[in-house]
Amino acid sequence: MFDPATETEPDFDLDIKEDVGEECSKFGRVKHIYVDKQSAGYVYLRFESVEAASLAQQGMHKRWFAGKMISAIFLQPYEYDAKFKGVA
Repeated sequence: MFDPATETEPDFDLDIKEDVGEECSKFGRVKHIYVDKQSAGYVYLRFESVEAASLAQQGMHKRWFAGKMISAIFLQPYEYDAKFKGVA
């Protein structure tokens, strides 16, 4: 969703987190959002339900954000849990 090499604001991740949270809350309750500033533009979300996650994936996949096409894919719960230990 972003290119860290072109970001000029030190807290750009907070703006992205807010925008993504606002947009994705339309699909259901978002429990966790993480913008990985050290990645190739990855934003991770965890929803309260599988249904909400599915709606978000369908609604966001192949949409455009800041000139970049979104690729929305699922992580298995155990993968998310391993990446974000201690996050419910």
